[in-house]
Amino acid sequence: MMLHPSAIDSTIDKNIYTSYLDFFAGIRAGAMAIPLHPSGRRASYVGVRFASYGDFEGSTAAGDPTGDFSGGDYAMQYGTSWTIDTLWVLGVSGFAGLRNLEQVNAGVVGLDVGLVRRSKNGYGAMGILISNLGIQKDFSGIMPEGRLPHNVQIGLTQSFPNAPFTFHLRLQRLETWNLAPEGTYDDLYDPLTGQVIPNETWVWGDQFFRHLSGGVTLNLGTHLRGYVGYNHQRQKTMVAAGRTGVNGLSLGIRGQFRNVDFNVARSVYHFAGSSTHLGLVLRLPNQARKTPPANA
Repeated sequence: MMLHPSAIDSTIDKNIYTSYLDFFAGIRAGAMAIPLHPSGRRASYVGVRFASYGDFEGSTAAGDPTGDFSGGDYAMQYGTSWTIDTLWVLGVSGFAGLRNLEQVNAGVVGLDVGLVRRSKNGYGAMGILISNLGIQKDFSGIMPEGRLPHNVQIGLTQSFPNAPFTFHLRLQRLETWNLAPEGTYDDLYDPLTGQVIPNETWVWGDQFFRHLSGGVTLNLGTHLRGYVGYNHQRQKTMVAAGRTGVNGLSLGIRGQFRNVDFNVARSVYHFAGSSTHLGLVLRLPNQARKTPPANA
């Protein structure tokens, strides 16, 4: 729900959602969200999120050590959704927070706006999300100011009667067509012969697939789900010395144990290592649930 405000569910007002990401080099991120009691067709939540970038060794311009320092982002968030009818849901989420790096500080404020349209047969849905519509204000005279980089996304999901799987597809960063770094499609030169080596990459196709990510949800039982995902932009961006490995691949599992719904995922960003995602949904008394809820 913190990622897409239209996903706020009016039936889960006594659940507590938590998530945690263990990334590279001491970088960590987490979030907590609590749905509020619904009011008519409107459902809301409050939450907090953070991203810690680890510890750094400080030094003066002369190279003298000044001690370690840390940095991170911290924000509070409030979101609400309106069920327009049986097919359409509109959601808006606002956030405000602080960014800091040692003595450097900046404030941020912004909005995420989402719209979801479910299919009449109940087996599919399409959504659009415009996230990070906001500004940053510098308090120290060093950090940049201005509008935050927003992200326009379109998502599709489709399941089938009696099928144990659901397909997911997402188009991201639609506000910018070319996501490839400068020089990606330039011809190469042989340093020994000086011969030009033509770059035969299908430019339009490569640019399109950099916007595309997708996956499959597998129904492994009443209380168990499996997930497989792939992000083409991540694979292309994190290539090193021509090596890609399984960059962009994600695997996950979600299940239920008593009053706790859990999910664990492993995402491969680089052949040198992966990241681990952990999520917990704590159901308070009188909130029995037979299947894992949607992503928080």
